[in-house]
Amino acid sequence: MHVCVLGDVGAGKSALVTSFCTNRSPSSRGHQPPFRKPAKTVAMDYAAKRMELNDNDDGNDTGSVSLEICITDFSGNDCYRDARYATYDDSGRDIDAFLIVVANNRGGDLNKSLRLVQSKWFEEVARYANSAKRQNRRSLPPCVCLCVHDFVVDDDKNKLQPDDAFLERSLDALDAFDRRLMTSSKSTTEGSQDSRSHLSIAPELSSFVASANAKTGCNVKSIFQRLAKRALERRESFRGGG
Repeated sequence: MHVCVLGDVGAGKSALVTSFCTNRSPSSRGHQPPFRKPAKTVAMDYAAKRMELNDNDDGNDTGSVSLEICITDFSGNDCYRDARYATYDDSGRDIDAFLIVVANNRGGDLNKSLRLVQSKWFEEVARYANSAKRQNRRSLPPCVCLCVHDFVVDDDKNKLQPDDAFLERSLDALDAFDRRLMTSSKSTTEGSQDSRSHLSIAPELSSFVASANAKTGCNVKSIFQRLAKRALERRESFRGGG
């Protein structure tokens, strides 16, 4: 399972990946070494973790699966845009899912961040979905998780939470983007038999919005688990329908 992590510089992408792969956070207790802030990502980093997906994960009963999750953690710096584009255009393997991270910290404007996600990161995912290599074969669009990364403010007493209205706007934006990817994929396979059936996605397998916190470890594992399982089930559904 190949997952790519996108988002602005400083959004906490590498912290989420490190927390997930090491099962640690700054609040971890016991014999584990302390969680250290990851170094600044240059172009891209790679990580991998094997994880068991159980029957109860994400509310679906598909049996227990042992899955190797391979993660490409991209720098959000625009000077590495060409490196990201080369990955989208020339990837020798499918990217099953994208984790797009939005930082909810230091009183920033979340609505501005969401607009940037729509104008920049959604467009990069669309670039991958419409890349030449994918156009030459029937491919299901990748599953996307829009992750609001809740930081803890400097006094470590108050955790900033995105309001319900913002989460609703985020979900609407992601749903519209999901439909756009589906429409684009259908247009490339309209000559294929039953293309409409194998490119439809059940609601429980759609892209989703979630919140996590690498500093406390809250929801980090569950987000990667949910994203991987949905992407896996989308893949199996596509193969079964095709």
